[in-house]
Amino acid sequence: MIADALRIEIERYAARMRTTNPLFMRAAQGTLNSVHMAHYLSSIQFLISHTPVHLKRAATRAAELGDEALSSHFLHKIAEEQGHEAWAESDVDRVSARVREPVRHPVATMRALVAFIEETIDADPALYLSYILFAEYLIVLMGPEWLELLEQRCGMPRTSMTVIDNHAELDRAHTEEALDQIDELVGDPRKLAPMRDVLFGTIARFDGFSIDVVAQADAHHARLSAQAPAA
Repeated sequence: MIADALRIEIERYAARMRTTNPLFMRAAQGTLNSVHMAHYLSSIQFLISHTPVHLKRAATRAAELGDEALSSHFLHKIAEEQGHEAWAESDVDRVSARVREPVRHPVATMRALVAFIEETIDADPALYLSYILFAEYLIVLMGPEWLELLEQRCGMPRTSMTVIDNHAELDRAHTEEALDQIDELVGDPRKLAPMRDVLFGTIARFDGFSIDVVAQADAHHARLSAQAPAA
C-alpha cells in the first residue's frame, strides 16, 4: 500500500515535469548547452559520490534501532552502487572539455538535498526508502525522453551523459524491487504520511536544484559570451 501510494505521486510529478521543470523544459526548447550540462553533471557527481556513504549511514542507523532487515537491505544496495561515480566523473570531464572556466563543484541546492537526505536517515532510516524510490523511478520514467531531447534538440551527444543513460537502464529493475521491498520492510501503515512528506520534500528540493542549475549556467554562459573577442 505504501509503495503504491508513493509510486503514484512520483508518476504525477513526472507527468508535470514537462511543463514545470526548467531543465526538462529548456531541453524541449533546445536551449540547454554544455555550460548547463557541466553545472548539472558536477552536482550529480557530488550526489552520487554520497550514495554509498548514505547507504552505510542508513544501515548503521537501522541497526541501532534494531531493524536488522532494513540494515541488511541498505548494506546489499551498496554493492549495486559501485562504479556509478566513475560514470559521472567521465561525463563531467567530457562536457567540461567544451566549456571555458570548467565547473567542478555542486550548486548550493544540491548540497541542501544531500543534507536533507542525511537528516532523513538520522531521523528514521526507513524514510530514506522514499528518496531512493524517487531517484530510481524518476530516471526510469523521464531519463530516456530527456536524453533524446538533449541529443536531438540541444546537440548534446548521449555519450556525454552515461550517468543518466546507464541509470535509466539499471534502475528499471531496481524500481520493481524497490516497490516490493518498501512494502516488505515498512509494515506500519502509519509510516505512509512521513514517507510521503520525505517524497514531497525531495521533489521540492529537486525542483529548486533544477532552477538553480539553469540560473547559474545562464549567468556563466552570459559571462563567457561577454568575454569572447569580437568577430
